[in-house]
Amino acid sequence: METNMMRGVPLAMKRDGWWLDGPRPALPPRWRTGRKDWLQAALLMVLIALGDVLVWQAVPGISLALMGAVTVAAGIGVAWPRLAARSRIVIALGTALCLLPLVELVQPLSLLIALAGLSTICAALAGVQRADLVRAALRLWWIAPAQSAKDGAAGARSIASFNPKDLDLKALVLGWALPLGATAVFAVLLIGANPVLDQILADLSAFEVPSPNGWRLFFWLALGATIWPVLIAYRMQERLRYRAPQRITVPRQGIVNAGSVARSLIAFNALFAVQSGMDVLYLYGDATLPEGISPATYAHRGAYPLLATALLAGVFAVVARPHLQGRPIVRGLMYLWLAQTLALVFASLWRLDLYVESFGLTRLRMAAYIWMGLVAIGLGIVVVQIRRDMPTSWMLLRSGALGVLTLYICAFINFDGIVAKHNLTQPVPQDARLLCRLSEGALPAMTQHWDRKPVERCMGVVQDYGASTAPDLFQPADWREWGFRNWRVRRSLAAMTVSPNEIAVP
Repeated sequence: METNMMRGVPLAMKRDGWWLDGPRPALPPRWRTGRKDWLQAALLMVLIALGDVLVWQAVPGISLALMGAVTVAAGIGVAWPRLAARSRIVIALGTALCLLPLVELVQPLSLLIALAGLSTICAALAGVQRADLVRAALRLWWIAPAQSAKDGAAGARSIASFNPKDLDLKALVLGWALPLGATAVFAVLLIGANPVLDQILADLSAFEVPSPNGWRLFFWLALGATIWPVLIAYRMQERLRYRAPQRITVPRQGIVNAGSVARSLIAFNALFAVQSGMDVLYLYGDATLPEGISPATYAHRGAYPLLATALLAGVFAVVARPHLQGRPIVRGLMYLWLAQTLALVFASLWRLDLYVESFGLTRLRMAAYIWMGLVAIGLGIVVVQIRRDMPTSWMLLRSGALGVLTLYICAFINFDGIVAKHNLTQPVPQDARLLCRLSEGALPAMTQHWDRKPVERCMGVVQDYGASTAPDLFQPADWREWGFRNWRVRRSLAAMTVSPNEIAVP
């Protein structure tokens, strides 16, 4: 039996079966991605131009904070569909917090806070979960430059391969002739009717675009490489949140074991008891020191070594914690040793306070006060960790948060002003060389307590001792260089130099 094969479909059936066709295919992803890349590239050009206006050839001031805020706002706008409403609010608030120290004063600490905070913000824009933010912010430092270089090379190849013949000129004219032409007509009419707009247009037409030099081009490239990862953070999501596979290791007995921890705690307690007893005799009591050792020498030599001792004690307590479970005697020895370590920290604070009362305050001694307080609180956290059998990550998270919060608060404190005010108001040796080396934050206290102006007083110190000149009061050239602390200092000095008769009575 023969079988007839009908090859193909008759033309009439093809025409009548139009309703069998499926939906039209969507636009190729490559076309949509390319169009979005061009929009982001245009936004990048706008931000680079804004950065040139705000930052180029200006002393760092509030312009840095403003530039960071605008960049993050652009990143939020690009990632808007991918972010939940709560994430947008958290990112905006976090940006404000990490840029506030720059508004107070542009210094190494405020720059460090801003860089760390903006790195975390960029990781959040990429969609990284909260538990992975810190690790993603650290990975961003080598992933973001690689992404910028990769996308820059791709953009250069795309521009080099562009062919004007591929443009649909007819569609371009039909799409833009009416809006551009009508807008131009209305603009001419409105400018002719508004003298303010006419003046603005005249000023813009008279503006000369500066010719870029090598340093300016390098600044544009560096600024673009910094801004671009914020705009395309979502592309780096997988690499930022990548977790290396965990390896299961079998713990082996080393030099830190139950027996060594117990013997170490016995020796440590005995040694610390000797030091604590001597502190009770010589610091808190009225015992006479040996000949040749003054109270100031005893206090100064003990402050910093005891601080290092307390830090090492905290590290040992963390390492030895796993060997305390099920051993109440060893746990008790650990509590006793940590209590003695806390006593040593308070003794260090007492020593430092005695030394400051005798010889005055310095930046290093201010830092020692802060570090001793942090060590004392950190030891308290270790005690709670051991008491509640919490993991090491629990202690590290809280200790790290305490350190970050302390650094953030320090960015808003005028330490030089505190040093100058203390040394000028307390009965301590007046070290003019120390005061003249301080920053402008010390000027109000120096002006208030010195009969002559600080510049004249410090110039005499230069002639006598060869010290540095007086603190230089910075005068902002324009609003870009404004800083909140500098504004407070200038306002305080103005209030001191203006006589009461010159103050206008309302």
